[in-house]
Amino acid sequence: MTSSGQTQLPGHEWLEADRVAEYVERMDRQQQERAVIFSLLTRLIPFSYEDEIKVLDIGSGYGPLASAVMAAYPNATAIGLDISDAMMEVGRTRMAQFGEKFNYVIGDFSDGHLPEAAIAEGPYDVMVSSRAIHHLPPAGMRTLYTDIYSQLRVGGCFFNLDTASAPDDFLHEAFRNARRRDPATQVRTTTTQRSHSQTAFHHREATLVRHLTWLGDAGFQSVECFWKQLDQAMIGGYKR
Repeated sequence: MTSSGQTQLPGHEWLEADRVAEYVERMDRQQQERAVIFSLLTRLIPFSYEDEIKVLDIGSGYGPLASAVMAAYPNATAIGLDISDAMMEVGRTRMAQFGEKFNYVIGDFSDGHLPEAAIAEGPYDVMVSSRAIHHLPPAGMRTLYTDIYSQLRVGGCFFNLDTASAPDDFLHEAFRNARRRDPATQVRTTTTQRSHSQTAFHHREATLVRHLTWLGDAGFQSVECFWKQLDQAMIGGYKR
């Protein structure tokens, strides 16, 4: 809900500049941990490092995942799909190292579908997302996975690093306790708490098993969870 009592579209809180600044600062503190996961993701991409692949980063934000993929695949070109001017302002500075090989497309996927602007740039060899799709309700995640599959070339892949909820209340509480006992995550800002409360009800239905089922239903083959820690997971599949 917004301050006026109106329902806010999924992900649209990132239009707020102060929220973006806090998020970027927090993610920068987690850079070393995320680099390990991003490295695994790039090694799972089924192309040679020299191939001229085309990448779509869904909810790209300031571009950390797109940057990791392009650093590993120097001949890649990438599109960053986002709606937040504040995020893209940071990203244009950080992604300048890639020149014309990286460009943003402004578009909204809060309805559970890829926007026409992103489809017009496709098809893609690789599609990725990090900490973006969890903003959608479960029905929106399912339809988005179907759209993603339809925009992949045969031989391509999709990876999503995001929330995968615990399948029952016991594990949900166990995960919460584990986070509370982790010194690295004990300090939470008001912005972070607000974001979590707005999306927590979506997460309870979006379990790991359901994510994998939705990917399979979308058409992906060889669907798998490639990394997991508590309720954070990297899932994906291949279009063979």
